[in-house]
Amino acid sequence: MNKPVWIARLLGIGGVLETVAGLGLLVDPAGGASALFGSSMEGPGVAIGRIGGGGLLALGIACWLARKTPTAPASVGVAWAYLAYNVVTCVTLAWAGVALGGGSLPALGASVLHGVLGAAVLGALLARGRASLGT
Repeated sequence: MNKPVWIARLLGIGGVLETVAGLGLLVDPAGGASALFGSSMEGPGVAIGRIGGGGLLALGIACWLARKTPTAPASVGVAWAYLAYNVVTCVTLAWAGVALGGGSLPALGASVLHGVLGAAVLGALLARGRASLGT
């Protein structure tokens, strides 16, 4: 399978997942914290959660639209941004899941999911780069 198809599929997956997660955090950021970490969120944390939800919604929309033109420079930029997000999220959720101890299994599972997505996006981007170099 060619590299643009992989990038397009991964961006499509990102578009759906991040849009749903972003909408969920916009509606109920405390519910997201409770589901992932088994703990509550109050005060400024709710506002920060909603801001994060807006960011995820924006990333999801960008991924969804970029999937249609996976070889365009802007779409490749969105793929690199999605890679950065997945790496940061994988590490952060793994750290938080271990630090919180009990009730952290959902956070560790989400960390693995983001790690797999990040590895897949990196592989597709590196393969694309090698193909454009003619190797």
